[in-house]
Amino acid sequence: MDTLMTVLTEPQGMWESILGAFRGAMGSYILAVILIAVIVRLIFSVVDIVNKRFSTKNMQINEKMKPELEAVQKKYGHDKVLLQKKQQEIYKKYQFNMVGACLPMLIAMILQLVVFLTLWTGLQNVSNYNIATSYENTKTVYYNVLLLNENEEIESVVQSYIDQEAVYGEDYSIDIVIDMENLTMTVSVLNAEGENVLSNPVVVDILPTSTTDESQVAVTNKEVYDLIQRYAVEETAPENPETPEEGDTTDGETPAEEPGVEVTPMTAYNHVIKTLAENVTADYYIDNLESFLWIKNIYKAESPLTSPTFDKSEILNYLNNFYSETERGEEETNDYEGQIFDYVVAGLEQRDLGVNGYFILVILAVATSFLSIFINNKLTKKVAGTQAGGKMMYFIMPLILGIFTLMYTSLFAIYIIVGQVITMALSPLVNLIVQKWISASDKKAEKKRQAVVDVDYRRKDM
Repeated sequence: MDTLMTVLTEPQGMWESILGAFRGAMGSYILAVILIAVIVRLIFSVVDIVNKRFSTKNMQINEKMKPELEAVQKKYGHDKVLLQKKQQEIYKKYQFNMVGACLPMLIAMILQLVVFLTLWTGLQNVSNYNIATSYENTKTVYYNVLLLNENEEIESVVQSYIDQEAVYGEDYSIDIVIDMENLTMTVSVLNAEGENVLSNPVVVDILPTSTTDESQVAVTNKEVYDLIQRYAVEETAPENPETPEEGDTTDGETPAEEPGVEVTPMTAYNHVIKTLAENVTADYYIDNLESFLWIKNIYKAESPLTSPTFDKSEILNYLNNFYSETERGEEETNDYEGQIFDYVVAGLEQRDLGVNGYFILVILAVATSFLSIFINNKLTKKVAGTQAGGKMMYFIMPLILGIFTLMYTSLFAIYIIVGQVITMALSPLVNLIVQKWISASDKKAEKKRQAVVDVDYRRKDM
């Protein structure tokens, strides 16, 4: 047997590992993402308190220095050296350090950007892995159902119905129960009354098309392709066959036959199993879709432009990241995956699954981002008497988040929205803590100044 097989390994980055652990504990990636959003926002709330403490204090100092700075600018504006000297004297008087004033905000911005990009990458990697795994499992189901063409017991019973010209779906049907956890498939042939006409349900082992378990033997893409060629391809004659005239030759040579597997002429039984494979595969995929509310596939973008099913180009692109060099060469030469894909999704293409969303997450992400900035600016103005951000921030951040939620996995969109909602909920508390901190600091400074004023400098009697 050819040892070539795809091995889908779980992403092992920091966020991917955390997501995997949370998902294992909570049973859902949605809950895992929500928990991460809560933890991240709580941590950043502490960072935000420290950052706002310094930025608000610096805003207040700037307000106090402003009249004096404007006065020296007006008086010494013609002499840059003297102007800079006078400005430095004012900064020293108010204990203001330009670098120190910007450093906390700069650190907070860099930290948030790093978390944003790394978490986005981690969630996209997790989504790509799950999409690829879902496809491989669906392909596994299709292959194993198609393999029933080689089960003599089932073929014998079904063929007897075919010989009697019985109608599939009315006089008889085939029922299949898939157990991917234990890699087994239970097959029953049912009569019109729904009774199993086999002596016992046939339990067959499922051969995986991808596995990381070294004890399991996985079939290769070539083996899947060969089976499809034998039992699922309907042989058709060319529309205008060109019959060579008698005596015609090509340089005295017989034309070489095209390489590949000989297509087996379709029988009625092949048609039954091919149709069964398409229906069982479609049912399996739909039953195992990880959805959330109106989103049918959480690993894809929530958009009316996105289908909850597989896209051929994305599957080939995802799987290419997992191929070994040997596999990549085989695929470039033969395009096994591309040809297999068309058969695996044939049943799904007959189902109307609709779209994967309606831009609701995009709208929510933009709206919560705008509201978060608005609330933060209002509260900061209340505490410091100045606005924290310019008007451009009302548009830049919502636009960036809208693009990310529109183009990438729904998991990241949910993280963004939950994070913004938590930020809005915590903003009043964060600003209250900052206000209390500044007030306590001002009282302490006032007591210190009062203590200096109250010192008795009079000469004491000896």
